[in-house]
Amino acid sequence: MRLQSGLVLLSSVLFAVTGLGYVIAPGMMLSVVGVASAATSDFLLRTEGVALLCGAGVLWAARDARPSAMRVALLSLAVYYILGSLLDLAAFAQGIVGVASVPSAIVRIALGGACLLAAARLTGSTAVR
Repeated sequence: MRLQSGLVLLSSVLFAVTGLGYVIAPGMMLSVVGVASAATSDFLLRTEGVALLCGAGVLWAARDARPSAMRVALLSLAVYYILGSLLDLAAFAQGIVGVASVPSAIVRIALGGACLLAAARLTGSTAVR
């Protein structure tokens, strides 16, 4: 379960760093993808930052979970990374965000694919207790 734990731990760190950035400097985080900062967007990004910080804690706790719980964590991460990236790519295609969102989306799609692969490689009970 080394690969699985590593992906969950990496995601925990990524969530924490991104969440802190969203809470502390939302305007700067938006400017990376070419979105202008405004009071409403800053508020929404700070709110998402709090959610990411909380998610980082949940992922940290799940890093050594039994196989069935680890599978749920990895599948959830895959959905988050892949679906979020597809939304980013759609926003780029519509001219909402800049070109910097494309490499980020590609990396997150690859990370989501790795999470799917890691979940599929897990052995153990999937029964709910």
